[in-house]
Amino acid sequence: MNIPLLTPLCPGDIIVADDDGVVVVPAADIADTLAAAEKRQAKRRQETAETGIRLGLDLYEMRPALEKAGLRYVKKLEDL
Repeated sequence: MNIPLLTPLCPGDIIVADDDGVVVVPAADIADTLAAAEKRQAKRRQETAETGIRLGLDLYEMRPALEKAGLRYVKKLEDL
């Protein structure tokens, strides 16, 4: 979206970012969040091995919903 976002941060909170987005994890939730993330990653590895699909965008068939919302996925800035 390329707009600044304001969110409260407290000491001990962590910020996690990747190609899919950014999330702030409160310090009190770090252990549970890590456990859930590890479980999800194991499931994702299995799904990827079974289907050969690498992007969550395709694995979860999100492209039609994005297009319906007027959005499109691009790999490079030059593709805009």
